[in-house]
Amino acid sequence: MAATKNEHSGSDLNSDLWFISKAMDGQFDLRGIEGAQHSEKIDVKTYQLSDIAYYMLSPAPIEVEKRLIGCEIHYSQRGITRFIEKIMRVFPRRIRSWWKGNLIPPEVLISNCKIDIPPLKDNALGNHLKKIYEYLRAYDSITKRLPQLDPFQIAHVIGICKDFGGNYTYLKLQGSVEEKLKYLQNHISKDVGVLLRKAYIGDGLFEMRGFDFSAFDPGHCHRLIAYQQNGKPKCCVLNSKNTVEYTLSDNQLVKYMLLLQQALRDDLRLKEAFDSCIQNQAKPLKLFFNRQLEVDYSKTAFPRIYRDILRETKVNLSHRNLIKSALNYLQIGISFNYIPQTGNPKNSMITLISVLHDLRALELLRKNLPQVYAEIKKRINTSEAGSFYLLDSIEGFNHDE
Repeated sequence: MAATKNEHSGSDLNSDLWFISKAMDGQFDLRGIEGAQHSEKIDVKTYQLSDIAYYMLSPAPIEVEKRLIGCEIHYSQRGITRFIEKIMRVFPRRIRSWWKGNLIPPEVLISNCKIDIPPLKDNALGNHLKKIYEYLRAYDSITKRLPQLDPFQIAHVIGICKDFGGNYTYLKLQGSVEEKLKYLQNHISKDVGVLLRKAYIGDGLFEMRGFDFSAFDPGHCHRLIAYQQNGKPKCCVLNSKNTVEYTLSDNQLVKYMLLLQQALRDDLRLKEAFDSCIQNQAKPLKLFFNRQLEVDYSKTAFPRIYRDILRETKVNLSHRNLIKSALNYLQIGISFNYIPQTGNPKNSMITLISVLHDLRALELLRKNLPQVYAEIKKRINTSEAGSFYLLDSIEGFNHDE
């Protein structure tokens, strides 16, 4: 549903970039939810979602680009070998391990071409480099090997892809064996479209490449409602007719959006990173919510927020150690991976981590260091996700070979 900027301006959003508004209490007719046949008003919390949050929560499939770097060739097995393999499955594993068998192992082919053409402002130069790249592909070992394969000896073919983070995934190829081999011949060492089930991969990880950040419209929003049904929390996104467009199987996803909105408000570097994606100056990769950070604040210097507070308050050494011991508990890190498109000749992936800290971890400070606790509480943002403040902002780089 379309909305004006004023409709979500009450959410204390301090820029055009936003994910989710604060909740508003209200009522909703149950007939619009899950096909209910009778009218019943229920209490709900209503949120406005931006197009980015809508994309992240949606169960719809998305398409992303990955580099096709190789394949697995699975050869047809002899009939007697397949028959013995089926029989051996009924025996214990220790007995099965004695039989070596005569299975033909799959042949793994990986391209040795590591050329990557960076984004260029000069289109003519870019096209010229692409032509040179096409000539070089003919000398790749996998390009030479594929025409030598006999399709009649192959059972199936699986593609192998690599993303910007260096992660390898399989690619299911369509068509006959001949069509799969032809596809590999034409697209090896190139970026290809890969279909994923949805943007939320699982365990707090979101794939961000399926959203067109350059087309982001801050004035467009969608309505999400949260309610209780049979004692269980439920969430769904409504369309312009007030009927369900999709439901959320995990209410934790809404909490992720609320935490992300706070990090966006409090962490200037995170906001600038998303802004650069919207301005086509950077390519977004992944967003990850992690509760197990590798930073041990008991062994490092205080984050800036505490350095500023301690500079103005007199806290002895023992109490400073009390603060450090509390910083390692109840954290959540929001990691955003992206690649700048300009001024980045080495194609380095940048990772920004906004570390949010739960106020509950500072209970000992409330009693022993009330001044410090009071200063932290001024920075707290409370929502259905909890009471958090920005503890730290960390930036790292990774060069993808």
